Amino acid sequence: MCKLWGIVLVLGLFLNPCLLIAQDIKDGYGKMTLPDGSMYEGNFKDGAFEGRGTLIYPNGDKYVGGFVEGQFSGQGTFDYADQRQYVGDFKYGQYDGHGVLLYADGSKYEGQFKEGLVDGEGLLTYEDGSFYQGHFKEGVPQGDGVLTDIDGNHRAGKAQDGFLLFSPPVTPDNDTSQDVDVNDNKV
Repeated sequence: MCKLWGIVLVLGLFLNPCLLIAQDIKDGYGKMTLPDGSMYEGNFKDGAFEGRGTLIYPNGDKYVGGFVEGQFSGQGTFDYADQRQYVGDFKYGQYDGHGVLLYADGSKYEGQFKEGLVDGEGLLTYEDGSFYQGHFKEGVPQGDGVLTDIDGNHRAGKAQDGFLLFSPPVTPDNDTSQDVDVNDNKV
């Protein structure tokens, strides 16, 4: 029996496992069109998407990768219609494990994800080429990290709630701390 609940994927996708049960295909390889117009092609087991498959949504979003009991699981690639792309590990329908998230503006995050959020060690490269390398917690920089600008200047510090606290190079007339927002609403 299918319960009426769903898995919320990062960036607003909703995946209802009830829709991932095939009526005509019990086991093996097949194709199916879901009630919302999404199309699946791949393996089935006990009527659910299982193993390798491709799911294309009506808006142009596309997932290619592993499924377990109807949910994204294992290695996969999710191409968004707005030109974003995630390549990496999925667990229970969410980004979980190591992955790379590319944004339409050219910025990129590579590192650890947990339950759909950036979480763990990672590298966030901004569209201008500057980057932050360090620890993230629940989607924002948190803990020790290094911000590197486009000229290669490094600023080591500690991030708290998405802000990197660091001291600039000490000069005779400059001896104060600065706060820099490194989150930029990207992760």
